[in-house]
Amino acid sequence: MLKTAQKTLTGPALRDAGWNALVKSMGLVNATRFMLQYEPGHGDYTEIKKKLFKGRSVTDICREMEKKL
Repeated sequence: MLKTAQKTLTGPALRDAGWNALVKSMGLVNATRFMLQYEPGHGDYTEIKKKLFKGRSVTDICREMEKKL
């Protein structure tokens, strides 16, 4: 059963909570096996990142992110 009205977690707290839920539900070995099912991804992130953020500073990117919050 899913719980509602839970505290929103971000960053490391979200990963920790997810990992702990998996371990509690499936045990350490099966939780690890589950995580190993994911593929690392495709493409060259470094090249994509260069094109995506070309000419933009970290400050510019952060300001844009803040506007979307």
